[in-house]
Amino acid sequence: MKLLVTGCNGYIGSHVVKALKEADHWVEGWDNNFHGEFNDVSKYLNQYENLDVTDRFGVHGTYDAVVHLAGRGSVPQSIKEPSEYYRVNTFGTQNMINNVTTNHFIFAGTSSSWAMASPYARSKVAAEDIIKEKINGYTIFRFFNASGTNGTFRQLGSATHLIRVAAMVAANKLPKINIFGNDYDTRDGTCIRDYIHVSDIADSIVKVIKEGPQNRPYECLGSMQGFSVLEVINAMEKVTGKTLEKNIAPRREGDSVSNIVDILSPYCKLSKTLEDMCLDQYKLELRL
Repeated sequence: MKLLVTGCNGYIGSHVVKALKEADHWVEGWDNNFHGEFNDVSKYLNQYENLDVTDRFGVHGTYDAVVHLAGRGSVPQSIKEPSEYYRVNTFGTQNMINNVTTNHFIFAGTSSSWAMASPYARSKVAAEDIIKEKINGYTIFRFFNASGTNGTFRQLGSATHLIRVAAMVAANKLPKINIFGNDYDTRDGTCIRDYIHVSDIADSIVKVIKEGPQNRPYECLGSMQGFSVLEVINAMEKVTGKTLEKNIAPRREGDSVSNIVDILSPYCKLSKTLEDMCLDQYKLELRL
């Protein structure tokens, strides 16, 4: 198939284009290298354009499927800059729909959408609403916490993902790990999240492209198992043999207490555990 992946140089995008190319698809990638750095996926692309999805790029082509991953994804930053998150995540999606023709529009939603506690989450849900109104054939994935690495590609920009931060502390790149609140109504007082390896996300996208549009409200990609912040830190300590310096910090605005998959997408087949995610990320930090 002829496919387009936006955000192709990013963390999830890089893993996705590799998986799609290895499945023998023709893959075009778009990115604007927002972070000033990028994952080099050139050998997995048939065509590349340095392009911002919010630009007025005009009618641009026809594809068997479009995987729209480009967007902004930091909850704390979205609270400070809500207009930017609506501009990129909502208007950028509208712009894509207006200017790219496809029978299958695949969207990267977020698990934050249930709590709706941040502009990030609300901007993603608004994009979902636009897709459902304007597109006949679509699949909306709600990713839970993407983590780990295939050993080559990495998260870009400053470290915000818990597993990456923990790995950087274990690799002596950061002095300590902040725990934002330990008085939540959970088993150990810290927030609970569901985690999924980024390679398993990529595999799910490969599968749904083969099957075609789902046209359901959303497809959840996670594990149906929640881990607290302290449990994730403990897993990192276990696989690395390191004791991480911890700091209890105030709660962050926009953080929900718990976020776990309740109904898993049939396209989600897990091959990696939480400990695998921790070890993969730690090994990558040692090489960088």
